Amino acid sequence: MRRFGALIAALAALAARAAAPAPAAAVDLGGGIRMDFVLIPAGSFQMGSPENAGGDDESPRHAVTISRPFYLGKFEVTQEQWQALMGSNPSRFHGARRPVENVSWNDCRRFLARLAERTGRRFALPTEAQWEYACRAGSAGAWSSGDDSARLGDYAWYGANSGGATHRVGSKRPNAWGLYDMEGNVQEWCSDAYAKHAYDSSPAVDPAGPPLGPSMVCRGGAWSDSPETVRCAYRNCDGPDGATPGIGLRCVMLP
Repeated sequence: MRRFGALIAALAALAARAAAPAPAAAVDLGGGIRMDFVLIPAGSFQMGSPENAGGDDESPRHAVTISRPFYLGKFEVTQEQWQALMGSNPSRFHGARRPVENVSWNDCRRFLARLAERTGRRFALPTEAQWEYACRAGSAGAWSSGDDSARLGDYAWYGANSGGATHRVGSKRPNAWGLYDMEGNVQEWCSDAYAKHAYDSSPAVDPAGPPLGPSMVCRGGAWSDSPETVRCAYRNCDGPDGATPGIGLRCVMLP
């Protein structure tokens, strides 16, 4: 009987491992171009900044739970990936492996639709909560590397080290979860409409703002920004048709 019980337990463990999502995944865009994803685990974190430690739209700091794991792009979407799907490259700073920029939120929605058609998978922009959770990767500091701004240059292209331009994705250190350029290089569009006081009544589990509004959230800071504006909690926004050389995107791959 004990042997039978042990066999059942072993089979159950094997089934659980088979059902668990892989820690990394990739989709093929053709022509030798692919998009890599990292599995972000479910968990909880403190979203935002303590009072008086950031912008007045970053408080109150509050507990948020991301209830399901999700796949997030290992890198910002590159110009070669955008070109492969959209047939054009709107970027100011050209380079196949540089992040695409000068793309609006609405442009990104069209890109995600093309990506779904090409791969047979579903994609989205991350929610603001997913983005900050993934950027922090367990850190409670101002940056994913902690509270010491002297370390920021190891992880981010920003105003002090970028030379006034974007850089090849993945050329700095990744955060603890293996994501590159979450801070700096280009800001990244999120799926939420911006609301200055969103945190006053934000749900504790899987919060998401309205799907469309006069301004949409972008996160992460860019190549021209100060350390203050590439913090994990820093919030920015632009209109859904706004396109600047400082904003690009990173994709979520849905189940």
